[in-house]
Amino acid sequence: MTNNSNTSNIADKKEAAQLSSKDMPPLNCCERLWDYQDTPEAKGYALLSMGRGVAVMANVVFNAALLELAQTAAGCLTGEEKEAAGEDYECTNKIYGQNPLALISNIGVVTGLLSAFFMPFIGVILDFTSYRRFIGMVFSIVFTLIQIIQISIGPKTWFPMAILQSIGGFCFAGMIMTSLAYLPEICELVGQEKHSKYTARFTAKQFTIQALFLMLVGGLSFAFGIAKNSTYTARMAMGLNSFFIAILFGVGWHKYMPSRPASRPLPEGLRSCTSVVVYGLKQNIATTKSIYHQYKKGLFWFLLAEVFAQSSVGALTTLAVVYLNDVVGLNTADVSLFFLVVLIGTIPGARLAPIVTKRSNPNVAWQISMVSLFITIVVGAFTLGNAPNKYFSFVWGFFVGFNLGWFYPTENLFFSCALPKGSEAEIAGFRVISSMILSWLPPLLFSLMISNGIDPKWGMMAMAVFLIFAAFLLAVGTGKWEDILLESGRSEAQDVEIDDAEILLESGRSETQDVEIPNVQ
Repeated sequence: MTNNSNTSNIADKKEAAQLSSKDMPPLNCCERLWDYQDTPEAKGYALLSMGRGVAVMANVVFNAALLELAQTAAGCLTGEEKEAAGEDYECTNKIYGQNPLALISNIGVVTGLLSAFFMPFIGVILDFTSYRRFIGMVFSIVFTLIQIIQISIGPKTWFPMAILQSIGGFCFAGMIMTSLAYLPEICELVGQEKHSKYTARFTAKQFTIQALFLMLVGGLSFAFGIAKNSTYTARMAMGLNSFFIAILFGVGWHKYMPSRPASRPLPEGLRSCTSVVVYGLKQNIATTKSIYHQYKKGLFWFLLAEVFAQSSVGALTTLAVVYLNDVVGLNTADVSLFFLVVLIGTIPGARLAPIVTKRSNPNVAWQISMVSLFITIVVGAFTLGNAPNKYFSFVWGFFVGFNLGWFYPTENLFFSCALPKGSEAEIAGFRVISSMILSWLPPLLFSLMISNGIDPKWGMMAMAVFLIFAAFLLAVGTGKWEDILLESGRSEAQDVEIDDAEILLESGRSETQDVEIPNVQ
């Protein structure tokens, strides 16, 4: 009964959205960017996506300051003093029993473990209950409060802030999962063709606000003369971040994102929370077995490769901050500029993605993008430490962004083509969980290496190896591309030419996961 009511509600709203799109006067470019034609969920999702983009960039700046404070507390030289000490300087001091350089990666380990353990349970609640909006609002409120508290970062508060950073990263993962649950319904409301344009706008807005926020933080830090003071820069970034996300999350959830009934029905007699969770987990196990037995040529191997590929890409931001600070010598303001260059680099990378895909197929193109990203990471990790100028790292940042701009579109396209028809919403949730299962492992390996005196470049290498392993799984496990399409019931996609970068960015499918560049740990 609940499922039928939900379907009827969506059908009514779909008809209203189609009627409202008729006889409308032409819109200018700015109006088109915000024209979602009586689909409040789309407007809400856009605002939430923008809020996450701001938070990602603010936490990059925050992590750089947190790392420097931990080093100072351990009695290690930082900034200009470290540069003056020369390349041979090495600090072996510890703080709270750990190498201060391992602090950020340890935060990533805790966040990854929390996400890997709890997200399957949260996914069950989102699927089988009507608490989706409530859970999303709770995660957003807690996350925003943490960001406000973190404005007080300083020499005496850095360690409690590090603990809060782990909790905030978990809340961020929860926000992504709850907001993504709305995407299949948005697609059903407006249709696949229109939704492909909407999702391209979501990504464009997120990328734009990320770049603008970094420029704002960088400009203000130089204007106020605090660019070389990482703590003051982080306080300013978190203050601006708290202001913007309070508005974007508040308006997005309160005004636009509606409550939803359960997307999947429960058997009669299941009332308690425990019984619902247990039943949902059993259903998920059954779905996993079904994927393994029925979709061995494409989807199964995609999800398995996703476990390793996303664990590497997700850790890149976290570990890059440590590497850039310790080995390259970038301060907090420099790190923010570095990631601005990364964002710029994604633009030509996204333009290359459809070219490579058209000349091969999404499977091969995704494998090549992972190998290319692996080579880029390794080359940078082993050469930048000896570069004559630390700002050569910006060139590396551009190529990292270039490869990420290539990686995500082909990943999304592969998923959309391997996804069996009629199971979009259910499998999309599996994809989100798959991306979090091993998110703790690359940061853990990095921390272990740092704690044992191994150069951070080898930690970057260990992280990048996960990309090669993911590409290897696809190379040896997947079938021919034609067989993958036949298996998913999408063989007609063979006749579709994919030469539009805007469509490729979101694969033309609503269930593709939003590009979170970079991902917060």
